[in-house]
Amino acid sequence: MAQLNRISHVRKFVRGTVIQGQGEVSDIVGNIVEGVVKLSSASASGDDHIVGLLFPSDFFGRLFAEESQFSYEAVTDVTLCAMNRSGFERFLADHPTVEHEMLKAKLDELDAVREWAAITNGHTTMQRVATLLYVFSRRSRNQHREGGDASPSVVHIPLSRRDIADYLGTTPETLSRNIQTLARAKVIRIINAKHFELIDANALISHSGETREDLNRIASY
Repeated sequence: MAQLNRISHVRKFVRGTVIQGQGEVSDIVGNIVEGVVKLSSASASGDDHIVGLLFPSDFFGRLFAEESQFSYEAVTDVTLCAMNRSGFERFLADHPTVEHEMLKAKLDELDAVREWAAITNGHTTMQRVATLLYVFSRRSRNQHREGGDASPSVVHIPLSRRDIADYLGTTPETLSRNIQTLARAKVIRIINAKHFELIDANALISHSGETREDLNRIASY
């Protein structure tokens, strides 16, 4: 821990900051302490597509690579426990048990990506929306609702509607219609564009097409 403390430091980024751009030198890694980071990839046409989200305790950056394959952007104010990439790689070489735990964590992350791919490819838009809302309801406990304290029943989704639609593989209009459907069914209550009150968790799970156990597993990665 003493060695790890010597090579780590706290860095803060305001919302909207590109922490590390796609194709840039991959020079920092670390853990997210507070906030949400989105990973995006630019297509040949120049359009950005969201490929992942990072939450508090998630690992940031790419080890053993000279360039970043994705762009990392702060979608909220973000606090990182950051380390120089090469310095952390040397630390892992000195501590194989930690490297082993890092490998297990990355395999868990890979499993989550595969499960999410199965959901987005094989489910209806409503099922994807319900899954996203449930997963964020589990992760919202690590976030703070703007203008007040966090509530276990309040789902905070810091992304814009366009970003959410891109992440779910749909359009903003279709996304809005599905959210309104859930609100009319009294599964959720719309507080504002980024905050929703979860009224009926069981109904939301039913709309997702997944089991509670599977959803909790996805949310825990």
